[in-house]
Amino acid sequence: MYRKKGFTLIELMIAIVIGAILLTIGIPGFLNMVQRNAVTTTSNELLASLLLARSEAVRQELNTTFTLEADGWEVDTGAINQINNTVANDNITLAGNLSTPGDIITYNSMGRAALVVGDSIDVSFDGEVLSHVCLSINGRPYIKSESEGDCP
Repeated sequence: MYRKKGFTLIELMIAIVIGAILLTIGIPGFLNMVQRNAVTTTSNELLASLLLARSEAVRQELNTTFTLEADGWEVDTGAINQINNTVANDNITLAGNLSTPGDIITYNSMGRAALVVGDSIDVSFDGEVLSHVCLSINGRPYIKSESEGDCP
């Protein structure tokens, strides 16, 4: 006996409805994941650059500077090495809550910086602050999410 292969119209409509339901549930979660990943990546890159500036100051026994700029940051190790980083995502903005003028952090040869309690760099996605790169009084950076509160 001959059998037809394929889907009936009802089976196809049910598959389309199930696909539409899954997409409406999945797309907001996916966009939220993209946002979290962008903020996490930028926060980790900031942390790495601050740690690099601090370790190079100790290693070379020279002052090194970390400068927060409008579209990223710059690490000047005092030698010919100068590292520029730009924020890869246009939705990410950085704001320095630093006690130092010009959003410049200078690490001395002991790895210390002249900072005060609460100095931080805020990482925002579409204007909403989601992460803080906090700086302790001695200059050690660490990351706090917005849900954990402001830097001490």
